[in-house]
Amino acid sequence: MSHVTRVKFTIKETADGVPYLHMEALDDIPNFPPEPPAFDLPPGTDMAKAEEIAAYLNQNLAGFRPEPHLKTYGFQPMR
Repeated sequence: MSHVTRVKFTIKETADGVPYLHMEALDDIPNFPPEPPAFDLPPGTDMAKAEEIAAYLNQNLAGFRPEPHLKTYGFQPMR
């Protein structure tokens, strides 16, 4: 069985003022990392663009699975 949680992306800043995405779990599920995942943005990304990216992800991602959804067998090509 694969557990899924709803997530919310927010923007945080490093000590140097560089924005990054912070992913918060909205549901309590096993195997979710104790420290929420963070995602680095391309160099030069400003706060406005970071907010735009977070808003897009919040509108378009339904959930996060910390383990695979289905068992896969054999070669799985990238798409």
